[in-house]
Amino acid sequence: MTKKLNISVNDVPRQLYNPCSIIELLVLLEQPEKGVAVAINTNIICRSQWRQYQLQENDQVVVFKAIAGG
Repeated sequence: MTKKLNISVNDVPRQLYNPCSIIELLVLLEQPEKGVAVAINTNIICRSQWRQYQLQENDQVVVFKAIAGG
């Protein structure tokens, strides 16, 4: 039996299958891997960790466009 995972993405509640990585979440959201950044519970997660990072119950995920410059 597959367990459900309750998270929020950009303040919208979502229910996913557990386990779910950041890469899998981006696929579900139809978001490209390039040109976006991901923060979980206010911590930006490095792109190199997206494949192995497993989302947890009640995580607050923010997906936003990465903008270069300053």
